[in-house]
Amino acid sequence: MKWKEETSCPFPVYRDPDRKLYDMFGLEQSIERVWRTETIWYYAAMKVAGRKLPSMSDDDDPHQMGGDFMLDSHGIVVLYYASKTPSDRPSVDKLLEYCM
Repeated sequence: MKWKEETSCPFPVYRDPDRKLYDMFGLEQSIERVWRTETIWYYAAMKVAGRKLPSMSDDDDPHQMGGDFMLDSHGIVVLYYASKTPSDRPSVDKLLEYCM
């Protein structure tokens, strides 16, 4: 997985190219929420700071709103977080709550 290599992510990542789980979890696409001024400033700040943003793969949808999900060792969803904006992610503290 290109993204996993570029980011050196040490955790298992599930890829959903057909967007079956994406649809099941009720996530959505939004041009308006993805391309807000906040998003453009974020990308500009990353570029100015010299940070390389991960590349998109051929099946990526730039208008897809994200979400974060954690499953326990039995495959039960213990965290469901639907992002309201592209940079909206649960805090590290929130994620660690579900690891204990």
